[in-house]
Amino acid sequence: MQIGSLARLLKRNPVVWEGALFTASVEGAGRDVVMIHGLAASPECWEEAGALLPGVRRHAIHLRGFAGLAPSALRDPMNYMKPTADALAAYIRTLKVGPVAVVGHSMGGLIALMLARDHADVVERLMVVDVPAYFSVLINPFATATSMVPFAQHSRRSYVERSKLDLHEDIRRTTEKLVRDSAHADRIIRWGVASDQQTTADVMAEVMVTDLRGDLQRIAAPVDVIYTWDRTTPASKLGLDQVYAASYSGLRDGRRHRIDDARHYVMFDQPAAFYGAVEAWLAR
Repeated sequence: MQIGSLARLLKRNPVVWEGALFTASVEGAGRDVVMIHGLAASPECWEEAGALLPGVRRHAIHLRGFAGLAPSALRDPMNYMKPTADALAAYIRTLKVGPVAVVGHSMGGLIALMLARDHADVVERLMVVDVPAYFSVLINPFATATSMVPFAQHSRRSYVERSKLDLHEDIRRTTEKLVRDSAHADRIIRWGVASDQQTTADVMAEVMVTDLRGDLQRIAAPVDVIYTWDRTTPASKLGLDQVYAASYSGLRDGRRHRIDDARHYVMFDQPAAFYGAVEAWLAR
């Protein structure tokens, strides 16, 4: 995140929590909703929630190591998500409002699943945005946490060893597949470039080997899963539906909702459809 962009966000959303693993900024009034961004991303991804999600007190989490926020001194390679989920539970308990609604995008969705799994007292309902309960099925439908270890570690080393110039170009190419609008793509690229390279590499590898499918029965809260399809997506609509149905079949109480004509950053590509789905989820 560029300094000016971060300053604008903080002016609107003052940081109210400075933790070892994240900061939290709060905006709005009403029902408490905790919102967790994805890998190498920024809480700016939720910026349209202010206009499109009324009656909500939004807790925008900024994970350390990403989008210009310095990495945590407590960073433990390959052990980022579970400690973050535990720290989020501690933060929510300080609010003294009871269990809250939690929205997590991509890697943030996996953290949110861990939060609901391990801290049922703080999660009233959960929305996971555009990530299967085991991410690596999108790479290989037959992947297992064990089989992906060599690939994950190779990807981790390769990411760390890239020059800044090569990294910028890699992020640019990847981002073209994540969002449809070039202006939003430029912002996402800035977030990625401003993220700590080692932290990003470590967490990327951790995501590849984290399989939560077997844990879903332990989640008591209702879970909505939003996922996206775009004509550039390799999978057909039916194929994608099957991937997400299989991935989340273990949920005790879960719903799935596909939003079409959107890529990974659905909140940018289809803001009305996305926040409409969030509003409907909160109203149930």
